[in-house]
Amino acid sequence: MSIESTESMGSSVQAAPRKRVIWLQNSADHYFVQMLDALNSQGDVEYFGVFLCPPPQGNVLHQVPKISPHVFLGEPAKPGNTGTPSHKTLGASARKFIEKLEFSAAIVGGYDSRFKRWVLRYCKSRGIHTAMFADSNIRAERGRSLKKRLKRFAKRFFLHRIIQQVDTVIPCNRCGVAYWRYYGCPAKKITRSTYYCAVDVPAALAVNRVELFARYRLDPDCKLIFTAARLVPAKALHLMVEAFSKSGLADQGWIWAVAGDGPLRQELESQVAEQSRRAGTIRFLGAVAPADIPPLMAQSELFVLPSIYEPHGIVVTEAMAVGTPVIASRDCGAARDLVRNGKTGWLFQSGDTTKLTDILLAAVRSESAQAEKSRGCKARFIAWYARYGPLTVVPALAGKIKRGA
Repeated sequence: MSIESTESMGSSVQAAPRKRVIWLQNSADHYFVQMLDALNSQGDVEYFGVFLCPPPQGNVLHQVPKISPHVFLGEPAKPGNTGTPSHKTLGASARKFIEKLEFSAAIVGGYDSRFKRWVLRYCKSRGIHTAMFADSNIRAERGRSLKKRLKRFAKRFFLHRIIQQVDTVIPCNRCGVAYWRYYGCPAKKITRSTYYCAVDVPAALAVNRVELFARYRLDPDCKLIFTAARLVPAKALHLMVEAFSKSGLADQGWIWAVAGDGPLRQELESQVAEQSRRAGTIRFLGAVAPADIPPLMAQSELFVLPSIYEPHGIVVTEAMAVGTPVIASRDCGAARDLVRNGKTGWLFQSGDTTKLTDILLAAVRSESAQAEKSRGCKARFIAWYARYGPLTVVPALAGKIKRGA
């Protein structure tokens, strides 16, 4: 086991000057790291990050907390390693570290490893308030096949134990609430929140379009549809390739650009070569700097996420924050909360290419109402995030724990 931390962590482990809440996550993605630092900049609670996997070298989506006390457990993944993630193999030394760490409450990100489930049991045995932050989505539980029914049956028994061990479940959206209610979690145990959204809206809107587009070889005069997603099967980007190609929008000066990389890139580029009538109107930009994602969203007329399964979809909230209408499948958790058909975007049944094509055409016809939709997106996001954002929900939950609620 390798342990790394902020320089100030050593003394913090020995004696917690404030009420300490540990928060376990698999890895230090920039959304969580920024949230942790933001939480630690307010109030009298210390949020201590326990990351089960050290950040992969060179991964732009991972950062290290700047002000938050934290620790990395497990060994760094070697380049090209496709074996078992280190958080799946944490053992006695990691457990001893938790046992020596003084804390008043724990928030555990999911239940996908033995170590996390051990932490749940450990906290339960010692009367430590434990919450589970989970991005589960009821839309993944559909299906009448024997395999699906057996999976649901097994999960009822498995999740029954998990629900008994935690004091609070924190789902990310209404699809997550429905998931935990379906598997028997009492409503009184559910405290709804969401992922942290750190988009600097004024900065995103102020970016110079010409310079931004030049970095990614995009025509600044084009009308842009944008997607940010890994090129993997769950994102169903092949549906958008087909829908955009059929729509004829390329002939009207529209470009669809995708930020992200993944194993399906070659396959998707081959599909574009076969189906697109105009070269260069569907662009795969590869890995894009996280700081450039919100400006690209802000400079787009539409944001599209056609996933066949999306537990939450933080990119939906980012697009809404900068005022860009969203087209998303009904299997996207965040979209079910934020998208209102014809007002802040459009929803379609995942896998329905014809419907997606029709929506694209309807969306561009309503281009004259873009300013109104942009205001509606921002207003919808602000109201929703003010209620469910983690900087609102988590301190309130910690306050209840402090009072012994």
